[in-house]
Amino acid sequence: MAENAEIFYKRQKAFLNIFSLWPSESGYRRTLHQVNCIQGIGFWVLLFDLLVILYILGNLNRMSEVVKAFFVLATSLGVTIKLISIKWYNVELDRLFARLDDEEFRPQGPKERSIFAAACESSRWQRDGYMYISLAALGVILIPQLIFEWSYLPLPLYSPFGEDPRTAGYWIMYTYQFIGETISCLTNIGFDPLCSSLFIFIKCQLDFVAERFKKLDRESEDDGLIGEELRKCIRQHMAVVDLTAEVEKLLTKTISLQVFCTVLVLTANFYGIAVLSNEKMVLFKFIVYQAAMLAQIFIMCYYAGEVTQRSSELPHELYKTQWVNWSRPNRRILLLFMQRLQSNLRIRTINPSLGFDLMFFSSVGYNINCTHYFLAL
Repeated sequence: MAENAEIFYKRQKAFLNIFSLWPSESGYRRTLHQVNCIQGIGFWVLLFDLLVILYILGNLNRMSEVVKAFFVLATSLGVTIKLISIKWYNVELDRLFARLDDEEFRPQGPKERSIFAAACESSRWQRDGYMYISLAALGVILIPQLIFEWSYLPLPLYSPFGEDPRTAGYWIMYTYQFIGETISCLTNIGFDPLCSSLFIFIKCQLDFVAERFKKLDRESEDDGLIGEELRKCIRQHMAVVDLTAEVEKLLTKTISLQVFCTVLVLTANFYGIAVLSNEKMVLFKFIVYQAAMLAQIFIMCYYAGEVTQRSSELPHELYKTQWVNWSRPNRRILLLFMQRLQSNLRIRTINPSLGFDLMFFSSVGYNINCTHYFLAL
């Protein structure tokens, strides 16, 4: 496998470039780029949000319709936040992607190449798996509607053309909803695996640091070489710390808001499953969509938690070396490094006291259940 980092971001970046979110060349192409971005986000995303809000306001006396529309609105708001965030930080994200291929992050030796190949495979697996789940949820929402209930619009959006399938305005609205929901799905397929792939890359770099600790034992008879290798390990770890801080700065707010929107979707879905349990098709849609939303939170929390877990193991990996035979200056450096390693890397939420991990994922599930019970009462 090639030792470049494109697999961690290239395909995800292509999905997100539907709306020309990334920097473009100068000249007329840049103008077309900006026009596509403005019309795309304005017409396909912001207008979509507005139509859902108008539908909810027009059906406040019908709770079942509000529930159907609410999970669409929360999903759409999450997509809106992602697109605006990426457009805002597009230059910084491009620099981040370019930095992943820096020499300091490349594998050295067969063992590190094996670790890197495993990380690439994990990134590919979670990206493709999430894509299949998301496309399945999209298909369950749109395809049965098109085949069996084509006389009804697929999504609960306000329709300025009415809901008579014999009119051209109805099919214009039908096409708009179909394309709009597909765009939302593709945005999620691009953004969510991108975040988790970056977490996988960071964890891979921590594995490199742990592997390079073993080189210290192979140089245990030469204090000069031990000191040099130890300093290389420190520089490598600091580069990973800096990379983690940069990823956190660019993505943590967006991920936190996305989790909030996903919790709203899950809560509305649980309530909808309870209220609309007699409508078989609607119930099936809710269940499949629920699985996609849970996967959305899980992949980010799981791989972010892997970063924290691997970071917490580094002091133990360093302690396994034959440090008792080192010179006093090298042992002093080792002690200072050990103290630095006690501060674990964490991908933090908007609330700095919380980090994305499996405990955070389980707490989200607990809060959803509590909210659902409250609504059921």
